[in-house]
Amino acid sequence: MGAKSLESNFNVFEKTQEFADRNFFIDVADKIPIFLCSIGGHLFNTMNKCSRCDFDPDSPLYTTGDFVIEHCPLRHNNMPFYTPMSQLPDTRIHLMLRGAKGSGKSILILMFLAENTGLVHSNNADMGQGYSTMMGANSITEAGMFGSVDEDGNIAGRPIARELCGGFLGFEEFSSMSDASKKDHSLDMKNQLLTSLDNGRVNKAMRNGWVNYTTRYTIWAGTQPARFELESGLDRRFFIIDIEMTPEKEQAYKKAQHAQANMQIEERASLANLNIEIKEWIRRRQQEATANPPTGVLFDDDVAEWIDRPDVRSFEADLFRRLCIGYHMMQPTYVGGQPLIITLDDTLRGILNQSLEMRRRVMDADLELIKSTFWMKDISKSILLKEVSKMITAGDYQSAKRWVVENLEGQSWYGEYAPNVKRRGRKGITCRIGTQRLESDEEEQKWGI
Repeated sequence: MGAKSLESNFNVFEKTQEFADRNFFIDVADKIPIFLCSIGGHLFNTMNKCSRCDFDPDSPLYTTGDFVIEHCPLRHNNMPFYTPMSQLPDTRIHLMLRGAKGSGKSILILMFLAENTGLVHSNNADMGQGYSTMMGANSITEAGMFGSVDEDGNIAGRPIARELCGGFLGFEEFSSMSDASKKDHSLDMKNQLLTSLDNGRVNKAMRNGWVNYTTRYTIWAGTQPARFELESGLDRRFFIIDIEMTPEKEQAYKKAQHAQANMQIEERASLANLNIEIKEWIRRRQQEATANPPTGVLFDDDVAEWIDRPDVRSFEADLFRRLCIGYHMMQPTYVGGQPLIITLDDTLRGILNQSLEMRRRVMDADLELIKSTFWMKDISKSILLKEVSKMITAGDYQSAKRWVVENLEGQSWYGEYAPNVKRRGRKGITCRIGTQRLESDEEEQKWGI
């Protein structure tokens, strides 16, 4: 039998949208639910994994001088309950907002994470209430993000990933991370970022010792289209929110700014109260769920059917399962002590459809670039990899190889074959973009093989 249901008439999806509407936010109705699902996925992840804490001052492994988080509101003694393939999966939903300058990326992130006013920010997080939040630096190094060691082998300073374990980290411009990875002092930034976003592990062998800990921060970041560089691996860690900019929307922003500036004092006070209500509900849900977690997770057939659709790629399936889990964690009624049943209602179906549409619009842009550039051409595999490296993966040849495997292979208009030529030496592989090779004399003659 499940524990008593924790009833509430407070719908955080509706209340947050009301808060945005009354503050004259533009074009956020399809984006706010993804932020809220990310909060739910973050909470679920801590319920499932935070019984093992690297920063517990009461741990028998603690020694004097170790970094600890004294009053973490997420720490608990419950056993993991969600272990597909006998593994502890990560259910954090990291968000990447892509939009032109002035499209409102930072405004959305700040609505949740800004100090004092953010809907997720808690002034009492260090005393065990609510979540820690931080807006990341505009300039950052790999050591500042993940840590280094001093000459005695101790982790130097307070690296952000360790400091913010279990919290939310926002970046108004993600390029500060990608730019750092190209500098000599931070060449390991990408690898550490990949693993910390995926399973939380930070593991570095250094001359004077090890940097080794687990962190459970969630990143929300913005980027401009020209700076959008999700190299192979990072695209599997981030959910994409695409913010389109049009002249009509730009005009709407101007009108909204005028309305915001002229808001009456009574409305400002009312919105402050609504802000407090939302913050309090998020804090209560965190406490309720951590104190009384589910015993497992069950996905119904409708969820499986949606994920099986052909435009959801295999490596994206888990991202959408996380979104479903996060959505159910943020429902008005939470019931602990029994399996969390993941169903597909109309609202969740709409969130999934909208998020998939945004992801395809952004992630398939590179695919369309290669398709249009080399349409109806044969090109050697080595040359194609060099072009992908130059056009898509910022000069990273190994990332280009992974990108081809993950994005081109399996497309109906892409094929590879060994050319039938009479010459010495290695023949190599030829890539055909435009149609797959047909094994017929007529086709071979057409293409001069």
